[in-house]
Amino acid sequence: MNPIKQPVEQSLSQNARDRWLRERYDAKDWNGLYEAAVMLNTLYHMERTASHWAIREAASNLSSIYGLDRDSA
Repeated sequence: MNPIKQPVEQSLSQNARDRWLRERYDAKDWNGLYEAAVMLNTLYHMERTASHWAIREAASNLSSIYGLDRDSA
């Protein structure tokens, strides 16, 4: 199994977002922080949905390839 590694581009994006959040906090921009929290919550749930879908797709594809269903084990 391949290890999960964060690509450099995502690491840079994460660092930029961390700085932006720190700047909002230091400026006491509570509305900006709230908007960021709502956006991050939305993205979190979108990622959960995509992960769930990908896992179900992979399981379905593997079961089709090997002629199994979820009750075969």
